[in-house]
Amino acid sequence: MRTIAEAFPNRVCGVLRTQDADAGFQACLAAMEGGVQTIEITTTVPSCFDMIRGLRATTMGRYPVGVGTVWDPGAVQEAKEAGASFVVTPVVLPEVAAACREHDILCVLGALTPTEIYAARLAGAAVVKVFPIAPVGGPRYIESLNGPLGGVPFWVSGGVAIDDIGAYLRLGVRAVGLTSTLFPPDALAHRDMDRITENAERAAQAAAAALGD
Repeated sequence: MRTIAEAFPNRVCGVLRTQDADAGFQACLAAMEGGVQTIEITTTVPSCFDMIRGLRATTMGRYPVGVGTVWDPGAVQEAKEAGASFVVTPVVLPEVAAACREHDILCVLGALTPTEIYAARLAGAAVVKVFPIAPVGGPRYIESLNGPLGGVPFWVSGGVAIDDIGAYLRLGVRAVGLTSTLFPPDALAHRDMDRITENAERAAQAAAAALGD
C-alpha cells in the first residue's frame, strides 16, 4: 500500500471526469507534463481501468494514478489489478474501506460534516475527502474543522480554485483535488492540451510556494 505522501507527492491531484476517453487520456498526460503528479480517474470515465493501465505504462509508473467515484466494493479489486494507487468514494462507504483493506490499497472516503468525517475515519479511511468544499466555505471550513478534528488527513475537492491551493495546504490539507479547474470541459472538448498544461503549471507552482519548495 502506498503511503499518503507517496500517493500525493506534491499534494495536488487532477480529477478527470469526461465521456471522451481519448481526450481524457491526453489531458492527463498534459497535466502531468505541467507538474500535477497525481491523477484520479473517476469510474464515470469510459474504460477507466484501461486508462489507468495506459497512463501507468506510458509514464513508466512514475505518477500515482487512482480511481474515484467508487460505489461498489467490487471495483476495488479491479482498481488494484489495474495498478491504481488509491481508491476514492464520494461518501462514507465502510464496505469499500473494507475492500481496500483486503486488497491493500490506500482508501479515501468522501465526507462533509464532522460526524461523517469521524465515521469515515472509524471505517478505515486513510484520508478523508471533504466534498464539496467550495459551497461550505472553502479554506474557512477546513480551519473550523481543524479545531475539533485536528490531525485528520484531509483531501479537499469540489470547486477548488487554483488561487486557494496555498491556503488549503497551509492549513495542513494533505491533497487538493482539481476537477474542472484543471480540466475545463471546453478545453477537453476542443483538445486544448496547452491550456491544461498551463493550469497544471499554475497549480504545481502554487503548491510549491505554499510548501516552501
